[in-house]
Amino acid sequence: MKKTALILSFSALALGLFAIMSCNSSNCQRQQYPTEQPAEEPQTTLFKVVASESDVFPANCDTMSIGWGDLNQDGINDVVVVATPRHAENMQVRDDGYEYNFNSPVMGIYFGTKDGKLNLFKEYENTIPGTEDDFCFVELGTDISDKGVLSFIIEYFYTAGSTNTNFDTFRYRYQDDDFYLIGADAGALSRYSGENEVVSINYLTHKKQTIVSDVFDESVEPQETWETIPEEPLEKLGVRLLNDI
Repeated sequence: MKKTALILSFSALALGLFAIMSCNSSNCQRQQYPTEQPAEEPQTTLFKVVASESDVFPANCDTMSIGWGDLNQDGINDVVVVATPRHAENMQVRDDGYEYNFNSPVMGIYFGTKDGKLNLFKEYENTIPGTEDDFCFVELGTDISDKGVLSFIIEYFYTAGSTNTNFDTFRYRYQDDDFYLIGADAGALSRYSGENEVVSINYLTHKKQTIVSDVFDESVEPQETWETIPEEPLEKLGVRLLNDI
């Protein structure tokens, strides 16, 4: 009986080792040949995932800005579209009929393809500042340079109570499958004193330049100063509102 039990024990052990080896072999095979997952489509609430030049701008929106150029340097035109939806709850009409649109702008970045289509790279909400009240109006310009640098030029116009005119410029470059902030300018002009200050930051060289001049008196020599800023990882587009940078 002891010999029979011993034989059965060895048999059970052999079967167990065979099962473990088979399982490990299957796992190794799965690791060597992973199943390919389909690429995820970008999340969108306003823009089409695939568009053409004729329908790249979303319906029922006000045009804030549109810019064409080669963002990813593949020789094909891409497009950046910024639109402000016309949701009724954020629309206001003055007594003289002028219409305010206080909705938040939404941006879509499209990459062009060889077959003439435009594929949505990403839709951005809470990135481009918009007009929030009838005191300060925001205007946006979008530019794409020959080297693919994407610039947003934001101007702020005050209706009353301020003697300043302000602008911001933000420059992004497409690299490592996303857009990263590489430079920024901030300007403030006093319409009362004529003092004009422009601060420029280069996040690639970690340098900050400040120029103060007098637009009313050209005989006054502009004052220029330079600083070194701390080196930090480049910030992705869409992390926060541009005017919070």
